[in-house]
Amino acid sequence: MALPLYYNWRNLTRRKTSSMLTFLVVMVVVLVLAILLSFGAGIQESLKNSGIEGNVIVLKPGATAESTSIITNEEAARVSQTPHLAKNDAGESLLSTELCVQTTIPRKTADRNLANVAIRGVDDIAFDLHSNIKLVEGRKFNQATQEVIVGKSASQRYENLELGDEIELGLLGNRTFSVVGIFEDNGGAMESEIWGPRTMISDAYERRFLSSVLLRINSPENFTGAKAYIDTPPVELAAKSEKDYYAEVSKTTRDIVSLTSILVAIMVIGAIFAVANTMYAAVDGRKREIAMLRTIGFSRASIVLAFLIESSLICGLACICGLALSLFAEGGKQDFMSDTTWTVFAYELRITPTILLIALVASLTVGVAGALAPAIKASRTKIIEALRKA
Repeated sequence: MALPLYYNWRNLTRRKTSSMLTFLVVMVVVLVLAILLSFGAGIQESLKNSGIEGNVIVLKPGATAESTSIITNEEAARVSQTPHLAKNDAGESLLSTELCVQTTIPRKTADRNLANVAIRGVDDIAFDLHSNIKLVEGRKFNQATQEVIVGKSASQRYENLELGDEIELGLLGNRTFSVVGIFEDNGGAMESEIWGPRTMISDAYERRFLSSVLLRINSPENFTGAKAYIDTPPVELAAKSEKDYYAEVSKTTRDIVSLTSILVAIMVIGAIFAVANTMYAAVDGRKREIAMLRTIGFSRASIVLAFLIESSLICGLACICGLALSLFAEGGKQDFMSDTTWTVFAYELRITPTILLIALVASLTVGVAGALAPAIKASRTKIIEALRKA
């Protein structure tokens, strides 16, 4: 025979101070856990939307990203002979030679912290390969002018990157480029970049080399053959699918989430002790009541279950409140400095159903783990001794 839920709720309200403190501890743990996981989910969602199936990115062997890769024009010419290259409607090979550099731009915040923003120099053919790129304002830049287009996320987060603005770029910061367009990338990493004419960017930064070559093969089955040609003499560069390239960039995020999860685990252990402390206090203050319940026929299992339910009620309600607070962070724009590309890219915090489930399981685990020992102690209360002391 189980005790009614009203009994459990009444006992929680009688111990308002200890119940509230436990509630707050668990709520904070859930809030931190949800926001931490939303950070990882947001970055991974952004990088998942980056890259096109069938695109192959070519870097210098040993380079971890475009920003650390140097490819000569002669090497790029050899890449253009890669077998199985796809062609566009005009019959041109889908191959884009690209230059990636960085500049520092103040954020649109009160302290105007500087962000390391990527600048990508491309030719017109690049828009055929980066088919996710869609202009939402303005127009494309002209190759012979000092004009740029800016990713929507970069335009929202950094200064002087709105349509019609002018920005100083170049090795000495003495070249004025006009912002003539804003583009989207389905929320992907390139929305945090600035794009301009490759020859103009190369001249402004005095870079007479390329960072990467992007090409598209005509069938996924031909990737192995194309990669074998690029990776071996006479080319001897490193080819990988564009999807794999961005997956490797997101690896750092997973490592950060793993490390910070250790902090959350410590907080969870602290929450378990807080719950245990509350429930031990409840047992000590209710020995006569427990003895009376045993006298009128409630089993030890019923007593254990009653304390577990009380603890789960506290933790369940704390979980709901913590998740409700975390929803205020949903969709919040942040940016992340990748130690692979050494540039920032923007992302949105994501509170996913998986995060909600993980938080709920964690809070109930805290409730059960913290209450189990006190509940067993309560069930072993010596009836006669408890009644005498009362």
